[in-house]
Amino acid sequence: MYDDKAFIELDGRDAALWYLRAECHAAMPPFIRIWKNDPASLPIFIPATPSAEFRIRLKSRGARLFCLREEVQPAAWRPWRFFDQPKLTRLRRFHRYIRYDDDELNIQPLPRAADGGLDVARAMRTLAEWGIGAATPTLQETLRYEFARPDDAGAPPLARPVTIAIVIHLHYDEVWPDFARRLSRLSVPFDLIVTTNGARPERDARIHADFPEAKIVIYKNRGRDVGPFVQLLRDGHLERYELICKVHGKRSLALGLRAIFGEVWRLSVLNDLLGSDAAVKAIVNRFLVEPDLGLVGPAHFRLPNAFRQSYDDTWGRNNEAATKTLAAKLGCPDERFQLDFFAGTMFWIRKQLLDLLNPLDLTLDSFPDEAGQPDGTLQHALERLFGALPSLATPAMKTDGVTWKRSPGEN
Repeated sequence: MYDDKAFIELDGRDAALWYLRAECHAAMPPFIRIWKNDPASLPIFIPATPSAEFRIRLKSRGARLFCLREEVQPAAWRPWRFFDQPKLTRLRRFHRYIRYDDDELNIQPLPRAADGGLDVARAMRTLAEWGIGAATPTLQETLRYEFARPDDAGAPPLARPVTIAIVIHLHYDEVWPDFARRLSRLSVPFDLIVTTNGARPERDARIHADFPEAKIVIYKNRGRDVGPFVQLLRDGHLERYELICKVHGKRSLALGLRAIFGEVWRLSVLNDLLGSDAAVKAIVNRFLVEPDLGLVGPAHFRLPNAFRQSYDDTWGRNNEAATKTLAAKLGCPDERFQLDFFAGTMFWIRKQLLDLLNPLDLTLDSFPDEAGQPDGTLQHALERLFGALPSLATPAMKTDGVTWKRSPGEN
């Protein structure tokens, strides 16, 4: 049973090809949610503009679709007609990036550029270029996290006790719930350290309400998430730990495609690294039973990869020389340096690898003042250098990427 006051049913029994026009109020812009056949199942997230049109093919005749009244107010739901064909010419070059397709259903958004459709389409193309396209399981599982409720029953215990620190750099207070929801599911013992750029009593009270033992450390706004992490190391806050998970509240204040990409990036990485108790236990156990494993991060954001291999994709602007200069100070000459890193600087790492950075003698003051630099700073060079640390260890360690999966058997 479902609450018919909350849901609207789109009955597809009379035709296989449909036209939908609706006013959309996305709960997670720009995505609206549609349910197939059963509103109690997991939703499908579809990119949409505020005034949206869709071409919908029901591959299974008699299928029923449901949407939330608060998100989607249909103005037209009818069989697709011949005179609707010109709508397919809109933003045609982006069609493959914004459509959703599975064995039962094909949904083709028909955005208009004047209605913000170009920004949405470009954002979907950017996600697809990272292997997180609109119809991919990766994107759908990322956005479904609040509905999936990972089943951690039967997750293997840790191979042995281990000291763990989870370090969060929280520049944007509003994303704290994304961390709290995931951390609250963990049974693995850990200490929580939160670095921030200023004292804000309301935020600090929320953090301590969720995790009373959390340590909140305030640093000036230099080096984004990397500068405070380096200073934590310098100040000895991480000395007692064997494993460290480093994450941060990545997002973009920019409108359009950068904001959309930033939101999906953050949620995808958090799911990979902290998505469930079972996932965290699996990562920690790998470190415990594989002594040559030094670094674990999100597979989709490990560069270079099958989707992003060019110089601009990996080195970016003005990063190569600075990175290799740092590596040389650690005893790694140019010819031996291999670029392999996690974009966004979020990962699990052995503390002993971080000790390799000591010869650099870095402090927070080593980083430039924050000025919105897109590339070419010390933090961007260190982002790439972190990935090289396993190869600098003795004996050399390896790096691996992980991808979060919701529990099998959930529909």
